[in-house]
Amino acid sequence: MKKLLNVILLCLIFNLKVQAQCTTTNATTCNCLNGTSNCDLLPDIKVSEKLLSDPMWNTEYSQTGNGSNNGQLRITVATPNIGRGPLTVMASGVYVCGTDTIWNGAPPLFCPDGTNPKNIINQRIYHKNGNVMTYTDDMAGSMTYHNSHLHMHVDDWGIFTLRLQTPDPNPLNWPIVGQGSKIAFCLMDLGTCDFYDGNCVSDLNDTLFNADFPNFGLGGGNYNCSPSMQGISSGYVDVYDQSLDGMYIDIPPGTCNGDYWIVAQIDPNNNFQEENENNNVMAVPITLTEQATSGTQAIIVNKGNQTLCDGETTLLSASPGFTYLWSNGETTQSIIVSSAGSYMVTVDNYCGLSTSNPYTINAISVSAPAANNVSFVAPATVTLNASGSGDLRWYNAPTGGTLLHTGPSYTTPVLNNTATYHVANSTPIVLPISYMPPHDKNIGMGSFTSDPTRYLIFDVHKKILLKSVKVYSSLAGNRIIQLRDSAGIIKQSLTVWVDTGETRITLNMTIDVGNSYKLGTGGSSNFFRSVSGVQYPYSIADVVDIIGSSNGSVFYYFFYDWEVDPVDPICESARIPVVASNLAASINENNAEVHVNIFPNPIDDELKVQSEHPITEVLITDATGKTLSQEYIPLQPTATIEAGQLATGTYIVVVVTAQGTYRKLVSKR
Repeated sequence: MKKLLNVILLCLIFNLKVQAQCTTTNATTCNCLNGTSNCDLLPDIKVSEKLLSDPMWNTEYSQTGNGSNNGQLRITVATPNIGRGPLTVMASGVYVCGTDTIWNGAPPLFCPDGTNPKNIINQRIYHKNGNVMTYTDDMAGSMTYHNSHLHMHVDDWGIFTLRLQTPDPNPLNWPIVGQGSKIAFCLMDLGTCDFYDGNCVSDLNDTLFNADFPNFGLGGGNYNCSPSMQGISSGYVDVYDQSLDGMYIDIPPGTCNGDYWIVAQIDPNNNFQEENENNNVMAVPITLTEQATSGTQAIIVNKGNQTLCDGETTLLSASPGFTYLWSNGETTQSIIVSSAGSYMVTVDNYCGLSTSNPYTINAISVSAPAANNVSFVAPATVTLNASGSGDLRWYNAPTGGTLLHTGPSYTTPVLNNTATYHVANSTPIVLPISYMPPHDKNIGMGSFTSDPTRYLIFDVHKKILLKSVKVYSSLAGNRIIQLRDSAGIIKQSLTVWVDTGETRITLNMTIDVGNSYKLGTGGSSNFFRSVSGVQYPYSIADVVDIIGSSNGSVFYYFFYDWEVDPVDPICESARIPVVASNLAASINENNAEVHVNIFPNPIDDELKVQSEHPITEVLITDATGKTLSQEYIPLQPTATIEAGQLATGTYIVVVVTAQGTYRKLVSKR
């Protein structure tokens, strides 16, 4: 059921006197916001302050003794439509899994990753042109079948947070104390503004009743949880009760009793067109009374690296409070740190002044390597060499670019022109292997399930190797374990054998930094899942957080005692350029002032030189510029040079005359 709130009201609401000539097919008496007879009749969805702030409709739970409600602030949210048009949501015939799997028509029951396909939806926008009513359908997000409610929900309808007020007029900028999930709703006409007296309020803070809506009931007043059409008619209200899945905000352990604000944001992605796009946020005060009264400690959170390389910074944030004093003298909730040291913060909150434990930031400095430029005669491969105290890494660009090779030497592909490469020293930052809570299934009650659609949701703050996890199985056999990204696309999948009872299974999944990964199964699992005592998030500080499940925060699915090995990041020095110069490009065979003839080419045992100007010196070098032969000529116009000692290859002949220097490439056969 959508509501514990007197669902029978749907049958008992009084007969509505909807204007007969203002309907979705007849615009005769419909009223435009702009006062004309030609307009889009848009909805205007708000959050009701009355239910959100009413203690009868919101319940605070202490951190212990309440089972799955531990540390939760459960809230009831009403969303009235005070606009001149209905919010009409139409299911399309297009379904997607992730971002690239599309069906035009009936989709499968489950996506390849085990999730339900999302149905792309359109917002039907009605347009009045005199007496004529038309409409357009504009894409507006998606809806998904909700397994626990057994009907379709419009995705990403609301976000709820618990915050501390600051002078900033925008509540979305206030410090977040507790976070709720992004909630999907089944949109429906649960009742009118008359029935939900006081829940429909204008932007001027006037209470609105049915008679105050010039187009009251436009939309029909009969929207429900249909899989094809949902919505909220003009002058109607939708309500989501605190008892329903997801209708809560997590209150973190250590939060102190005091005055806070519930901030509710509807349509946070602005999927829907409305008369007013700026009234979808509601902030109401609430006084917490079931939390800590003393003895709390300030906490420092770092989502970046604890060990910094040269030039890197990280952001340290303190637990919410009224004032902050850091050990480096800064007084904001978050500080940017770029140097090694031990950092502490004192926070003034409702429990008084509390000081954090020291948080240590380490720093690593890596010196640049040494390397020499080289020369070659194209086309050729070239071996570049460098030396340094760490692991040498070769790149094709001074920053970014592609890692070409690791090691003291790098052999290039065949080069036809001068090329520049870049080499840096590097050293790894070694991080410890950790085992992540919950370490076993004994956190509360639970049972075995074969549901293939369930998974854990987690964020990765540093690249990790998820080496293994612990599972409990009621049936021995092969299982498919799948890692999916935030869009539900399978990133890794493997089949493992699982015995009955407790088994540690090896995954060895390398996972990059990212949010909302999903770890689940690719079929029936018969795995144990916890249904009580669950307390998200489960974390390895600054590395990974398990933040929830496919079925909300009450359930913990399948995978316990994660063995996490952070993939060791590296610190690099500045990159230095190493140039491989093509000598052929710098050789001038047509010097207008130095007239020299060198023959034969290819040469055999002798090389002859003729010049219009007296010759003083003849050199033969290899492609790197190393001199192989050097003869001094006493100002003669000709010279014969012995070349029998040269191996087969390409050489550079350098002729120094009284007029200038002449260079030419020659080959030896």
